[in-house]
Amino acid sequence: MGSVIVGVIGTLLGVFVGGALQLQQAARARRWRHEDSLSDTKRVAYTEYLRSISASYAQAIAGQRDRSEDARLRAATAEITILAGSEVFEPVRDLTDAILGVHSRIAENAGVTEGEVAEIDRRRHLLIELFKSDLGIETRA
Repeated sequence: MGSVIVGVIGTLLGVFVGGALQLQQAARARRWRHEDSLSDTKRVAYTEYLRSISASYAQAIAGQRDRSEDARLRAATAEITILAGSEVFEPVRDLTDAILGVHSRIAENAGVTEGEVAEIDRRRHLLIELFKSDLGIETRA
């Protein structure tokens, strides 16, 4: 009789432990999927942001004062603000403001120096490295 009770208790304990382990594994899998999805969404937003910078510059050089890419740049900035931490979105916001100011002056032919353009480009490259770091992409030396 004692061995039957030990067998039943052992079986029930095995069921409970197995169930708990399955729940833990399922929670871990959900967390990994969520992290992968967030990373993919960030990658798309970062890429759109960088594409919009280039397109906005091209429109500014062409003298287009109603540059449609500025709106896309603002939209990408807003998306990054939602998706990323302050260590990423604050430099993005600051660079966006600087870019829009310089590109407006370029479009108006209002005397932008090469130094100003080079500084914007330098900041853009620093932001690319920050994006890579946020996505966990190792950069080559």
